[in-house]
Amino acid sequence: MSMPVNVSQLYLGHRASLTRTEGLRSTTYHSQWRLFPLGAARRPESGSVVLETVCGHCHVPVKVVLDSGPTAVQKKQNRRTLGWITLLAGVALIVTACLIGGGGAAPGLAGLTGLAAVIGSFGVRSAGRAYPGAALDRNQPADTRNPHRIFVR
Repeated sequence: MSMPVNVSQLYLGHRASLTRTEGLRSTTYHSQWRLFPLGAARRPESGSVVLETVCGHCHVPVKVVLDSGPTAVQKKQNRRTLGWITLLAGVALIVTACLIGGGGAAPGLAGLTGLAAVIGSFGVRSAGRAYPGAALDRNQPADTRNPHRIFVR
């Protein structure tokens, strides 16, 4: 069982700039972030706690949910398990689509849904591996959440 990230390694990031580069067939976005430590916060003994911090760039109050060690480990494990279940369900849909065969929309729809589930499972599993035990509080306005993000250094 892995331990959650130490709070001293967590930073509140503010997107200072976003540049867009047009290519021949693609568009690339590059963000530059300013990082600010979460301060002298400590993980709670159990459950989660909401920290009120102020962004050092825009001086807007931002709420950060900080999980306790056991809660962070449990959330990380839950996300990885969900990723594996999604992967297995996607593979089962693809196999079912191959077995159904024939014409019609059902095999194609099952195969595409299975493929989407398999692709999505990799994102869910990697997000589970990377979960630091802290996140922005969803109970704050979107214009407060959008330019901010939690980083681990």
